[in-house]
Amino acid sequence: MRVRKKILKKKLKEPDEFISSTEKAIQFITRHLKKIAAGGIIVLIILLSLFLFQRWESQKEEEAYRKYSLAVEIYQIANSPSREGPPSEYKNLLEKFDEVITKFPGTSSGKFSLLYKGSIQLHMGEFEEASKSYQTFLKRAGKEKLYHLFALEGLGYAYEGKKDFEKAVNAYQEILKLGGSFQWGGTYLSIGRCYEKLGKNKEALENYKAFLKVSEKSPMSNGVLRKISLLEK
Repeated sequence: MRVRKKILKKKLKEPDEFISSTEKAIQFITRHLKKIAAGGIIVLIILLSLFLFQRWESQKEEEAYRKYSLAVEIYQIANSPSREGPPSEYKNLLEKFDEVITKFPGTSSGKFSLLYKGSIQLHMGEFEEASKSYQTFLKRAGKEKLYHLFALEGLGYAYEGKKDFEKAVNAYQEILKLGGSFQWGGTYLSIGRCYEKLGKNKEALENYKAFLKVSEKSPMSNGVLRKISLLEK
């Protein structure tokens, strides 16, 4: 019995593990209170900064889209089949899209404005400027192939306008590299047309025949067949 009492007394004298751990934690917090408070403030500042940045980005996207939508609406009116806008109207449009590109370069509206800018420059015969607009878009564009197609096609037209048919061929061939449904007949026609301008009739024939394979029922098929017969003579 005496032995048992001694063990109980010994256990009572030993510090409770939970109380001991709590005391240590309190002592640690007390000693490092300033550091912990500073760390908490830093975390709070970071979270607040992220929130404000996201809100600012959202507002920026909304403002960019409003300006972009207005410019697109004017563009569609100027390009309607029933009317042909005066040169001053297209210059005004360029300024509107340029504003979106300059002020909101990282937004989707800023990127798509480059496509419209290139199209307007093509219409105005500013082929060098158009090629730069399309090249800039291709650098900023994501992985969406459809937008690459629009830019590469516009770039090809710009090079054709500059009489740089080799570069035009390269641009159109990049469309074919997109693969799948993007290998449409119009691209082969464009490549064939450029090769014909370069005097490379063999390559032109290959692409005109490729057009007939993928666009057999096209209303242009008869015209392409006549062109093939002339080149084969």
